[in-house]
Amino acid sequence: MKKIFQIIVLTLITACGTTNHSTKSIADEKFELCSKLRNEELITLYKLDEEKLPYIRNIHSLLENYLIQEDYLKEISKKGYTHLLNNVKLNLIKPEFFEKFKNHLGYDPNILFPRGGHSRCYDYLITNLKIIDENSWQYKFRDGYWKSEANGFFISDITELIKGMNEIPDEKFQMIMYRKVFLNLIYAHLN
Repeated sequence: MKKIFQIIVLTLITACGTTNHSTKSIADEKFELCSKLRNEELITLYKLDEEKLPYIRNIHSLLENYLIQEDYLKEISKKGYTHLLNNVKLNLIKPEFFEKFKNHLGYDPNILFPRGGHSRCYDYLITNLKIIDENSWQYKFRDGYWKSEANGFFISDITELIKGMNEIPDEKFQMIMYRKVFLNLIYAHLN
């Protein structure tokens, strides 16, 4: 698995030099690929049930849909997520929510919500590929995420996390790959 990941990383690096896409498109493509690879690593590492792969690969959308169904998430927007994150901070999500979610799925998806798993993709774009600079929204989001992490995420003030989230452009926030990091934090914190 490690060799496959290295081959893919090398392919990504060479693709960056030969593509005609803008830096923004490249960053989106590489972030999406990184995000998918993180999920595939978990699936391979933990030898998850192949019959449940469609659910496993879409676990973030399933959690988000369940949050909407249970009326914890009012809308898929930064405003909706700000409200949700504040409710998490104030412990307003009932503990039974996650038990119902697990029962609905028929398995415990805990390993599919790694804290920091998708934030590492920002680091990858910034540090390894060097296609994101300090003026980009990705860089600013990562800084807000790190400051929030240093504060213990939901244990103390979540201002930095929300400030970082607000750096994400609205059209990007509509893509689940950019909301996964928040769903991971919520699941890991409350479950």
